[in-house]
Amino acid sequence: MLYLTLVLSLFFSVGALAKPKVLTFITHEAPPHMSEAMPDHGAVFYSLKKVLEKKGYGIKVIFAPSWTRAKMNAVKDPKIDGLVPVRTIENTDQFIFTKLFYKSAWLIIERKDHPIVWNKISDLAKYTAGNIQGVELRDGIKELAEAGKMKIETVGTPLSNFLKVATKRVDFAFSDELVFRYTMGTEPELKPYQGVLQLNPKPIVIDRYGVALKKSEEAQAIVKHIELHEADFSKYTEEYLTSLLPKKP
Repeated sequence: MLYLTLVLSLFFSVGALAKPKVLTFITHEAPPHMSEAMPDHGAVFYSLKKVLEKKGYGIKVIFAPSWTRAKMNAVKDPKIDGLVPVRTIENTDQFIFTKLFYKSAWLIIERKDHPIVWNKISDLAKYTAGNIQGVELRDGIKELAEAGKMKIETVGTPLSNFLKVATKRVDFAFSDELVFRYTMGTEPELKPYQGVLQLNPKPIVIDRYGVALKKSEEAQAIVKHIELHEADFSKYTEEYLTSLLPKKP
């Protein structure tokens, strides 16, 4: 009986040790990168989950109504371990940061019969562009728009943004590359325009993102682990997107 008790005690102790520690991250909606409704909460968290599993961690994701609110809550809420994805280094008294390794191209969506040829940002001023409401204009474009030198029409969704280009209501639209590929592959309304729209080969900017973790005894080791596996993120992101898109015949 004593032997059985010892065996059971050892079994449950090992089980408790094997249970992964869960890290809680906060973010906002930006599908397919981050989305509460998508499998694994989007490409970013699918990739982060795969990387952190290698170190024995699980993840929990909380969604805030905006990126601004996500940053505020990350600072104030002691239950939150980290903020993802970050593009700027701030609040360094509370957080430590990985390198900005997660790459995302922000570029022009154009019609194949109307390619946009440009060398510098100011070359785009003569066009009417589309953008999604709430998506921050990047440096150069923002200044042109604020000075009234470039007309930008905003819409509520990526679908509406791309339809305006396809139906010639704007000359082109700004978009994240992954958003374009995902939306074109999953929205039935865009099926007739598969051969009409394309990515301009020259990005406006390559955005780089990283992970912010609350300072703790474990945080530095987690940051090093994430950076050690940074090359895996692009592989996992592509793996995730491929799993969502319809299989080609």
